[in-house]
Amino acid sequence: MPFCTVSSLETIFIDYVIVGGGTAGLVTAARLSENPNVAVLVIEAGYIGRNIARDGFDWTFLSVPQRHANDRVILQPRGKGLGGSSILNFLGLFRPSKQEMNALEALGNPGWNWESMLHYMQKSETLLPPTLTHSEAVKYAAKPKKDLHGSEGPLKKSFPTMLTRLHAEFFDAAEYIGIPRNPESSSGINVGAMTFLMSVDSDSKRSSSVSGYLEPNLSRPNLFVLTEAHVTKIILNSVDGLHRATGVEFVKHGVTSVVRNIQKDVILAAGSFQTPQILELSGIGNPDVLGRYSIETLIDLPGVGENLQDHVGVSTIVEVETTDLTVDSLSDPVVEKEHLELYKQKKGLLSSSRTSAFIYLTAEDIGLPTVASNNKVAQAPTPALKQGLEKQYRIQEQLLSSKNQAHGEVLYFNGHQSVLYSAPEAGKKYMSLFCVLLHPLSRGTVHIMSSDPLAPPAIDPNYFADDIDLDSLVQIVEVALKLYDTPPLSQSVKAHKVPSQEVIDQGKNGLREDAKENCRTIFHPVGTAAMLPLEDGGVVDANLLVYGTTNLRVELSCHIQSIAYAIGEKAADIILGKQVLEM
Repeated sequence: MPFCTVSSLETIFIDYVIVGGGTAGLVTAARLSENPNVAVLVIEAGYIGRNIARDGFDWTFLSVPQRHANDRVILQPRGKGLGGSSILNFLGLFRPSKQEMNALEALGNPGWNWESMLHYMQKSETLLPPTLTHSEAVKYAAKPKKDLHGSEGPLKKSFPTMLTRLHAEFFDAAEYIGIPRNPESSSGINVGAMTFLMSVDSDSKRSSSVSGYLEPNLSRPNLFVLTEAHVTKIILNSVDGLHRATGVEFVKHGVTSVVRNIQKDVILAAGSFQTPQILELSGIGNPDVLGRYSIETLIDLPGVGENLQDHVGVSTIVEVETTDLTVDSLSDPVVEKEHLELYKQKKGLLSSSRTSAFIYLTAEDIGLPTVASNNKVAQAPTPALKQGLEKQYRIQEQLLSSKNQAHGEVLYFNGHQSVLYSAPEAGKKYMSLFCVLLHPLSRGTVHIMSSDPLAPPAIDPNYFADDIDLDSLVQIVEVALKLYDTPPLSQSVKAHKVPSQEVIDQGKNGLREDAKENCRTIFHPVGTAAMLPLEDGGVVDANLLVYGTTNLRVELSCHIQSIAYAIGEKAADIILGKQVLEM
């Protein structure tokens, strides 16, 4: 068993320490520990468990008040426990576009492109083919091409086992307004209407980095896992002008300890919020930020904690008349008991994700401007960050003009979505369309707000700082409202619930105010330890090394899930020297 105690670490020579046993971290740990001659330690603040309803599996972070969203403080969930956010996400295992992946390379990261990442996505996964008839596969846009998918990877992916009439009507309405079905959305062209693959195994259970990468390797004598240990600092020693990570400080049950004499690398895989926090607590970051809390600057890297980008969304909900069972039906104890029994047969409402049908909209579908605003560039805190942001915006302009690149997302939810400002009425059925902006122009920050390592960081997604983002989200909502009014879906819609008919009647102004008051994260923060050239405000290079260090690496991706697994796989190959990327 790899689970260890603090005292047992005193007698072990550790080669690799992975800070964060989340989605990517456990992938890298499993691959590095394939070599029996190295010792790999994973340090995780949470614990292991399958019941995510149990308290403690979410960090429950909060944003700072959002100036452009009515000063609201917005919940920022993050997975806490082995598996990270892969133990509590919505299960979607879809892929990015070719253009998005190739943009990484265009920003100055050789070897980070579609072909490379496709290889690692395939390496991580096993496709469980759908058991649909030909007509069903066409109807639900679920016709995967086997050569695009993995067949021997640890992570299992499958199509939903329960597909509804509303799901198909949603797609039919989309086709009616000119948005076609996309039966193979994993090809690198992911626009149109599609049924997504989910990280669900053949037993209708969640497949995660725990089930796929950790549990099969529990017998390895060289793999160690320390849980309920909150990492507070990376200890650095200066060698010939560079810094080497030689120790990792952590707190477990109120006692501070240090893993010392690390032989090889420290890999920081602590997510988009806590990775910059740990770097800053370790003396790596913007001297102005560190100086506020009397932290000595060891490495001057102003990009740490900058460049935060997040998907922001807003719900739409309607009451429906349908023979389908929606998740609202589970409020009836008799129906709930029935579906708990059906789950044992891998059937029913509990055997599938509630969000399996998606429409990905191009800029043309939404009516977005084809030139990205970069009016926030001047506010970048350093010339390097300004230069890097200018390059990002130039690439976003190119993406906006592409007919193969999505910029808006509409997710079908089989029931009344959970929102604080609206509750379902007993005995009624609902469907929801959640509207999401995929490529915001706004940039936020994550920084320490205390020298106390156990205090949460200051998280500022800066939603709608660029007004184009708000206008774009409103236009995505208008597409969703149009779908509700389009046959055959319109025949199932009884009444608008969210936003109300009164808000809808106010047009764009009403929808703008509704978005500011009710928007929320869709849990995809990225960018806070950017892989960019140093002169562009980067924090890590293409080999994932933190600038100014010889052995401190960062693997950071909180979206999309398939890329988090691919990064974990690719990071292991880079560390092992199987793929060294020339800068």
